[in-house]
Formats: sequence, C-alpha cells, structure tokens
Amino acid sequence: MRRILVTGAATRIGGRLIQVLERAPETEVLAVDDLDPVETFSSRFERLNLDHLSFARFLLDKKPHTVIHLQTVDRSALLGSTRAHEESTVGAQALFGAIGRCTTVRHVIVKSDGAYYGSGPRSPSVVGVDTKPVRSSGRYQRDLEQMESFVHEMAERHDHVDYTILRLAPIFGPSIGNPLSAFLTLPGVPTLLGFDPRLQLISEQDALDVFHHVTDHPVPGTFNIAGRGQLYLSRILRLGRRVPQPLPKRAFHASLRGLARSGIPLPRHTVSLLKHGRVMDTSGMESVLGFTPALSCRQTTMVAYGRVSPEVDR
Repeated sequence: MRRILVTGAATRIGGRLIQVLERAPETEVLAVDDLDPVETFSSRFERLNLDHLSFARFLLDKKPHTVIHLQTVDRSALLGSTRAHEESTVGAQALFGAIGRCTTVRHVIVKSDGAYYGSGPRSPSVVGVDTKPVRSSGRYQRDLEQMESFVHEMAERHDHVDYTILRLAPIFGPSIGNPLSAFLTLPGVPTLLGFDPRLQLISEQDALDVFHHVTDHPVPGTFNIAGRGQLYLSRILRLGRRVPQPLPKRAFHASLRGLARSGIPLPRHTVSLLKHGRVMDTSGMESVLGFTPALSCRQTTMVAYGRVSPEVDR
C-alpha cells in the first residue's frame, strides 16, 4: 500500500490532485490543511497546522512514502501577512523536520513559484533554475527562498530521499480563483502606462498533471514549469477581448487599491509581475523531468477566457 500525504488540501489544485491520486489502486491519501477544503474528496482529511506538534505526530504515525507539499501559496490576503509568513516558513521548517525523522518517506514534492526569482527592470530576459533571485522587499518571495533553502538542507542530509521542487508559472484558468485570474478577467483591466510585460502561464489541468506525473515518476531537482511560448500582457487581454486601461503610475496603484477594497487584492509579487514580467527556461521540464504541458500559453489563455474548450489539443 502506497501512502501519500498532501499538504494544502484546501487549495483548488490540492483538492483536485487528491481526487486523482485516491483513484489509483493500492494508494492511501492523507489530506492536511489548516483550512477547510473547497473540493470534495473521499480521503481522510486532517485539519492541522504544520507548525504544531500534532502535525509532526500525525506524519510520524501514518508513515507516508511520498509527501506533496502544496501549502506554499500566498495566503496573505486570507490569513494576514504575519500568519501567512508563519505558515510558509515556520510550517515548512516543521514539515521538513518531521520528514527527516520519518524513515518511510522516499520522495518529497514541493510546489514553489516563479515568484522565487522576483521581477524587476534588471531581471534577466530569461531566468533559469540557477538564476540568482532579484532582491525584493516582498515577503512572499523571501518566504519561497527560505523554504527552498530548507529543502536543499534536507536533501544534503538525507540522500535516501528524493526532493523535487517545481517552480510554477502563474496558474491561469476559469475556476482557479487566484488573484491574477480574477484580475485578468475583469471587463476593463488597468495596466501601467508604458509597460507591456512578457508573461508565461500554465493551465489548471497542466498544473495538476505535473504533480501527478512527478508522483509516479520521481526525479530529484528543481524545475521551472510553464506552458510553451510566452505572451505580452496586451496580447493576453486582446485574446480575452478585455479592454486595457493604461494608467500612469499613481493612478495605476490607486486602481489596485480600489480593486483590493472590492475583493480583488493583488499581492506585491503579482504587481511586480504585471510591471516587469517574467520568462523562465523550462528546458529541464521536458528533457529531465519528462513532462510536457498539454496547453501552450496562448491555449491556456483562450481556455481561461472560455473561448475554447479545456480539451483543446489534448
């Protein structure tokens, strides 16, 4: 019996991944989060804080063979910046500490984010997995850096465990409900005058599929994950038949504050992305990890806007 522990079960991707994994024969899925799930699944769910001793006891008692850590999303708008920081860093440190004491774990998969690299006017045109992150005052980026450093420390200490880090491009889709998707699907989208950043995206299904793929085909290392190609922000909005509203810097940030008050808060790392963009080198994703997203960035955009079926070219 293969046992898989999934943190972040309350996220959309986490819940859907659990639905897929629990259908596999001879597989037991253990779902954990400190929030209630938004997806329905039949596997056992435990509402636990990763930084509490009760979680470590649960992990050591259940003895999973694979751990999938998805509880790395930016929840600052939901939990507040302090609690979100604690969940990302203290929770991750406690998680990896418990994994280090568990003799059954053989593979750990960690969801990271392209926000790890930061985004600024001096960023490289294309960032690779070895690219040094741009210095940033954004807490989420620093949390990702610290979390990944925990992973590398654990990988050096325990050579019997394979650690896989997946740095995902922004997930764009009709049901994901993240801030970027909510922003890009506004009828009129405020943009920064004089800026037209290059962006990479990944579809909801491809984001789900890459975790399923790595679960069944463990490959240690760090990998950038994104759909083929890249799009300028202006092109994304044209494909979605949205109306861009170019604004000078002060008016742009004022519009973002207005959106936050109306329930669409954009994290700092997302605002930087909408200014400067980011393109990642994904060659290792295909050549080493053995995964190819079904949808390109353009197809992902068309699906997110409901202009084509999610099954396009699958």
